[in-house]
Amino acid sequence: MIARLKPLSLVESALLLAALTSAGLLAGAHAFETFGGLAPCKLCLDQREAHWAGLGVALAGVILAFALKARRAAAAAAGACALIYVVSSGLAAYHAGVERHYWPGPKTCSGGGPVNVEGLDLGAELGAPASGPSCDAVAWEFLGVTMAGYNLLISAGLAALCLVAAANAARNARHSVRAGAALGGELTK
Repeated sequence: MIARLKPLSLVESALLLAALTSAGLLAGAHAFETFGGLAPCKLCLDQREAHWAGLGVALAGVILAFALKARRAAAAAAGACALIYVVSSGLAAYHAGVERHYWPGPKTCSGGGPVNVEGLDLGAELGAPASGPSCDAVAWEFLGVTMAGYNLLISAGLAALCLVAAANAARNARHSVRAGAALGGELTK
């Protein structure tokens, strides 16, 4: 039975790896939050949204490739994943720069600014959910690289892989169309 399994195409491999990697990153982020007590900042949550989108598109591409045998649609999903992971890389690069104080973070999460208490309803503020940590505080670091830095590296790798897979599928489709046209031209002569 194992001998009947055919090797995966580059698009199928890229979509599977993208789905598994995004799922793993999301699981890891939630584990750091739940078990490690590291609350995510606003930029962390934005990066998670990119991986949720990548996971959804990659899973759709896997279904298209395996269940429906829709190769062109799966290749389009790989291209869409490449775009999603480019955005994820940009979000991660921005966050890593904020953590290293290369540039300021968004006002909604950087904290540290002046507080105007005039006209403030303290009771309502105390009853409101607490805001997340500051985006410029490094919550976790390993070998000098923060979580945002690792997300940047992984997202950039996934973007490159998905882009290469989509471009390869497009090139193969173009060559098969040309070969079919050449064959059809010879048959009509």
